[in-house]
Amino acid sequence: MPLAAFKSRGNASRTGTAGQRSVRPFGYKSAVVLSALLAAFILLQSLLPLRTAIQIGGDEGFALAKATLCLKGFKLYTEVWNDQPPLHTFLLTQILKHIGPSILGPRILTVAFAAILLTAVFLMALRVNGLLVAATATALVIASPGFLELSSSCMVEIPALAPTIVALCLLLASRPNRWPIAEIVSGVLFGVALQTKFNAAIYLPLAGFIVWLRDRKAPSLNTERASLLRREEKFVEGRTMDSAKFVPSFGASSLAQSLALFAASVVLGFFAVGYVVGETAYLLEFKQAWSAHVASAKSFEYGSPEDRPFDWTILLKNWDATIPALVGIVASLRRIRTDFDAIIPSAWLTLTFVVFATHRPWWSYYYIHDAIPLCWCAAIGFATVAQRVNPRRSPALFAVLVGFALCALPWVGSRLYLQVSGIRNSPQTYSSLVLTEVERFKPFTQFMYTDQRVYSFHTGIPIPPKLAVLSLKRLWSGDLTNEKIAGELASIKPGLILLANDSRALPFDDLLRSEYRLVYQDNQLRLYAQKAVIAQAN
Repeated sequence: MPLAAFKSRGNASRTGTAGQRSVRPFGYKSAVVLSALLAAFILLQSLLPLRTAIQIGGDEGFALAKATLCLKGFKLYTEVWNDQPPLHTFLLTQILKHIGPSILGPRILTVAFAAILLTAVFLMALRVNGLLVAATATALVIASPGFLELSSSCMVEIPALAPTIVALCLLLASRPNRWPIAEIVSGVLFGVALQTKFNAAIYLPLAGFIVWLRDRKAPSLNTERASLLRREEKFVEGRTMDSAKFVPSFGASSLAQSLALFAASVVLGFFAVGYVVGETAYLLEFKQAWSAHVASAKSFEYGSPEDRPFDWTILLKNWDATIPALVGIVASLRRIRTDFDAIIPSAWLTLTFVVFATHRPWWSYYYIHDAIPLCWCAAIGFATVAQRVNPRRSPALFAVLVGFALCALPWVGSRLYLQVSGIRNSPQTYSSLVLTEVERFKPFTQFMYTDQRVYSFHTGIPIPPKLAVLSLKRLWSGDLTNEKIAGELASIKPGLILLANDSRALPFDDLLRSEYRLVYQDNQLRLYAQKAVIAQAN
């Protein structure tokens, strides 16, 4: 009889009770499927020229320009204007300092964070919906628009999002107990994410929602454990364990304690990372981030944030996930009565769409925040239809499902192919003549100015610190204007100026005509050298 009690307890822990989610353990099959998905992702990354592509992501230049300046001893915020937290730049600097100046190291860092992100997405979907949904959701994320490019470029988005998703995964997988390890570790991970990029704060309401859902299920779970213990005590001779010691109490106070511990851990993690990276200029950090991301636009020389709304057409480009996601949302909402966690994918998707569809400016790499919950909902839709469609009973519906799959698979494959081929056909360092030309003048050049900032990293010549991060957000904030840019360049007179080969007027055209000479030009780039530098090089 005691054996029966223990079996009953084990079965209950695996299958759950009414109103609770079924616990899907991470077993052998799950490990094999996850390993296969990660292997496919790494295989796709191996097809990309991570070592030789001049630029993959659009903002690689900003990240690498800041790291180049930090390698030269310049400080963020006080000397180098920076609208992002310092952790990503610190990691890049350490990689370049201790591993080597190749761009491969910084890109491998992003690939590693992307693999962690995919693992966390798989485990969350596995916990809530099972293996089929977990595998489908992870595969859809890999194939979503722009993910392959974003996960291979030296940009901050993936390294900031990965610890955030891992933190959510820990909160979802944990159960309320006497030792709040999940809240502490998740909070610290959120602190790490916030020191990488501040938009991790968007996910704090979702984290609190998951903690609330977990504590809402706790009373029934607590009652079940207490009942099982009492049954065991009746049949195990000599057992005197006090069930009150084994089963904690839950309620409003428990939820408040969990949220307080989580919030305290977020703050602790944030300042601990700041201490490790040696960052103390918190007021400047918040001021520069606030003026760039939240404050209203003050200068309109280069347009305004209102000119960049959310691109709704991207949902049409990703129709292979958008259509089944609608089915998945309906299926998830119908499960709420018996499974509280079923609402998480829909709540996550709602949160990201409310934030990113209304916030301006919107950049294409923001889509990853919508793509993850969208793909999770799409996987639920796929699994729901696949499990309910019977070829004999509903041949028409089965034909629709097969037709959809036959259209979606080539679409997904072509999207991946275009991403890979686009990166492979991009300019490469070994064939760039302008890099060869810069080498002639490098020994006589302290600074170079370029609107193609990734070339600062490839040449090893830093951009003037105040002009390294010359983004549209900074121009909109009024921190920099055309007049200030021209004044800074006239004051420093960088040895080289590398510009895109177009016909637009520049605020420092007079400086170029009087102090510089064109030394290289092709269809994409123009290289100017200061006359004194040319004389030294000759």
